[in-house]
Amino acid sequence: MVDAAARPLHRFPVFSTSNADEFTHLASKLLGATRIDLPEARAFTARVNLIELTEVRLAFGATTCEFAANHVAADFVRLQIAHKGRANTSAGGIITDINERQFAITPAGEPSRTACEAAHERLTLRLDEAALRRKLTALVGVRPRGELTFAPAIDAGRPYAEGMRRLVLFLAEQLNPSAASLPSAAHAELEQAIETAFLFASRHSFSHLLGRQEKAPASGVVRRIEEYIEANWQDGVTIERLAAVAGVSARSIFRAFEAARGYSPMAFAKTVRLKRARDALLSGDPRVNVTGIAFECNFANPGHFARDYRSAFGELPSETLLRARR
Repeated sequence: MVDAAARPLHRFPVFSTSNADEFTHLASKLLGATRIDLPEARAFTARVNLIELTEVRLAFGATTCEFAANHVAADFVRLQIAHKGRANTSAGGIITDINERQFAITPAGEPSRTACEAAHERLTLRLDEAALRRKLTALVGVRPRGELTFAPAIDAGRPYAEGMRRLVLFLAEQLNPSAASLPSAAHAELEQAIETAFLFASRHSFSHLLGRQEKAPASGVVRRIEEYIEANWQDGVTIERLAAVAGVSARSIFRAFEAARGYSPMAFAKTVRLKRARDALLSGDPRVNVTGIAFECNFANPGHFARDYRSAFGELPSETLLRARR
C-alpha cells in the first residue's frame, strides 16, 4: 500500500470515495465532469488532489477501477501525464493514449472524454490559454495572429518533454510539504517555467516562431536587465516583464545573456538572491533563521537553497549564521 504522503499533492485533497453516487456527484460539482461511467462499481476507490495557482491548476487523480468521464469545452488547455497505468482521451474526433511514452493534450474550446484503466494514476495540468499566448508573445517578440492550436500528443522521450515533466513533478514536490510558506515569487517563476516548457515541448501552430533565428540585441540589453533584476530581486522574474524592460523578445534576451555571460537571467536572479541571503545571515539579527531567509529570498526549497548557497560561498548557510553569532 502506498503511503498517502508519497502521493503528489497529498496536502490538497479534493475527495476520496468508494461510493459510486458520491464519485459522480463530486466529479460533476468539483471537476466539471458532465458524465461518469463506472463499468464495475462494486468495489473501488477514487481520489483527487488539486491545487490552483495563479495561471496553473495541478491535479493528481487515482482510481482502482475502470471509469470514463466527459467534460464540456473549457477555456484552458489540459495536459495529462500518466503517473501509473494507462488511459486515453478523445477530443475533436481524435483519441490519444496517455501512458509512459506520451502525454495527451486536450485543447481549449473542445468537449472531451477521458477513459482510464483500473489502477490508473495521472497528473493533470490545466494551463490558461490567455497566459500561454502572453508567454508566447514575450518569447517571440510579436503577438501571434490566428488560433493557438496544439497537436494532441507529446512524445515523452523528447528532451523538452522530459524537462517539462520534471518541472511538473518538482512543483508537486514543493507543494507537498506546505504551500503556505512557499514564496509567491517562487510560485510565479515555477508556473512560468512550466508554461514555457509546455510551449517548447508541444507541437502547436506557432512552433515555427520558437525555432527561428533572431538578431542579437544591442550590447546594453544585458546590463539593463541585470539592473532591473537587482532592483526587483524580491519579485518574480517574468519573461513578459524582461521583454518589456529590454524592448526585445525574451528569446533574444536569453541568447544575449548566454553570449555575454554564459548563463541565463534566471541564474543571475538566483545569484543576486543568494548574495542578499548571505547579507541577512551575516547581519547578526537574532531573529534570522535559515529557512526564513530561504523563503524571504524566494527559494522554494530550503534544501536546494542550502546546496546552491554552499556552491556559491563554500559553506552551508547554517555555518554562515553560526559564525555571525559568535
